This record gives sequence, C-alpha cells and structure tokens, in this order.
Amino acid sequence: MVLRSKSNFFSLPMIIAIAFLLVSVVVANLVQAGGEDNKVRAPTSPTAAGLVRASEGRLPELLACLREQGIALIGAHRGGPLPEYPENAIATMERTTSLVPVFIETDVQQTSDGILFMNHDDSLERNTTGKGLIREHTWAEISNLKQRDTTDRPTIYRPPLLVEVLRWAEGRALVLLDVKPDTDIDLLVSNVSKTKADGRVMYLAYTVEQGLGILTRRPNAVLVMPILDRSTLAKVKAAGLISPRLIAIARFNQDDPDFFRDLEELGITVMAGSYGGKDTADAVYKTLKDAGAYQGLMKKGARLIISNRPVEAATALLDDPEYRRRLMTCGIND
Repeated sequence: MVLRSKSNFFSLPMIIAIAFLLVSVVVANLVQAGGEDNKVRAPTSPTAAGLVRASEGRLPELLACLREQGIALIGAHRGGPLPEYPENAIATMERTTSLVPVFIETDVQQTSDGILFMNHDDSLERNTTGKGLIREHTWAEISNLKQRDTTDRPTIYRPPLLVEVLRWAEGRALVLLDVKPDTDIDLLVSNVSKTKADGRVMYLAYTVEQGLGILTRRPNAVLVMPILDRSTLAKVKAAGLISPRLIAIARFNQDDPDFFRDLEELGITVMAGSYGGKDTADAVYKTLKDAGAYQGLMKKGARLIISNRPVEAATALLDDPEYRRRLMTCGIND
C-alpha cells in the first residue's frame, strides 16, 4: 500500500476547477447583494424609437445637432421594400425600423373621393393589383387591392391609409411624407393633426408654391424641398423659406464643392440620396468593408441620407463607434 503526501493529494486541474467554482460563487453573491443596479446590462444602441423620442416636438434642434456633430441619419426610401415586403406597406416599415435607427420616407396619393393613402406612382399597376390612374378611382375601389413586392408578386398587404401609417408610427418612427403636387394640403394637414403627428413628420414639397401652402397652414412644419443648384436656392430665399426648419434635397457637385457647406451656413440641413446609379453607395456597398461609400456621403455634408438599402446603410454607419457616440450625443438612444 502506497501512501501519498498531502501536498500531492489534489491534482492541478482539480485545484483550478475548485478555484473557478469559488470565484463564481463570490461573484454571484456580490451581484445578488448589490441589487438591480449591479446587474450587467448590454450596451445601449440607437433605435428608430429612440430617434422618435429625440425628435418629437424638437426636430429643428435635432437637425442642428446633426449638423454640429457632422453625422447623418438614414431614411428608408418607401419604407425599405424587399421581396414579400412591398413599397409603403406598414409591415415593411415595421421590419425596417425594428432593425436599425432610421426614419421612414413614404408617398402620399389622393383618390378621386379625397382619401389620402400610401402609393408612389400616380397609377396603380406597378405597386398594386389594380389598374389605371389613382385620381380616377375611389377609395372603395382601391382599398381591397393587394400591394406588389419588389418581385412584382401580389402580397397579403393592402395599401394603407395615411392616418393608419401615422398612427402606427407613433412612438416607432419619424416620418417624411412625400407629398405629390396635386395633393389637397388642407386634407393633408387635417390627417396629420387628426393623428396628433405634427411633431413627428416632415413634409416634402416639390415647388415653392407647395411649400408656402404647407407653411401657411402649419408655420412650424419641417419642410423638405429640392434645392439642387444656386438658382433654385435664390428662389427659395426670395420666397422667405430659409429657416432652421428647412431641409434641402441636394446632390454633391464636383463643379460646386462648397454648395453643401454654404447650405449649412444658412442653417439648412442637407438631404441626399444614396441610390440612382451604378456608382452610388447603394450600388457599391456589398459588405462592411464598403462602409466608406455611405460614410463618404456623410463626410461631404449630407445629414439625412435616403437609401433603398436602409438596413445596410445604417449598419455601415453604426459600425463606427464614434458615429454611435455622436448619435447618442444628439439624444438618439435605445
């Protein structure tokens, strides 16, 4: 019979296992003793709902912070459609905003009997199972149509009313309304007021006259207008539309590289698109290695970027910890 000395009774692996067990018990007891405040929490991340909270009733202040911080927000063009998720469908908006901190760009159309609903085209064929011009159809004729997805297949979704979208968006999404030029402005602002959405919408106006019409009825509205060159800027100035509540849809022009900067110096926020050609960010981006495509547009001065690939665009920007920090500096959190 061989007797082992006490110093050799425990093997090294057994000692390590016992030590790990003791440390685990101590840590668990400390966490429990410390209560709720000592529990480990996952780091916060900006969300679409956080964007709404940061912007509602103080959107001009948020825009000013974006300019000061030199960062951009991503907008989901037509909600961010995909196969099975049609343009301007609430389900599409829900999916996009559940994934990334973006705002929603969506299109307003008006039926022959004065009902406002969401559809991009003036006709029904491409986006729905219907046919013909929207202005020649009543809501009763349109309401039971099915929306088509990006593969042209009919889906289970029907075109939503404007008031349905605005009610859905409460607490969920900041909304940019692309207001078609022949839309009844009184009807539009009535729909917005009915849903108490005045502080969480932006209005896209295509002409100075349309912009003035919106501001006459809603002086505190945040207005988005195409200002693609200095001649258009001069017309907007002459109309008295320059204010911190104005957002300019603009394109970066190599022949006028200071245009974005000059717009910002007037207190105007620059919005740009990342789609529309083979060299655009939406076309170039494949993986996070291509994040510079969106970051470059932001560095040129775009503070709002409308994208056909909003999840990828927002993910590309969020990959930079400094971008996340600046978003949260502007109050956009979880």
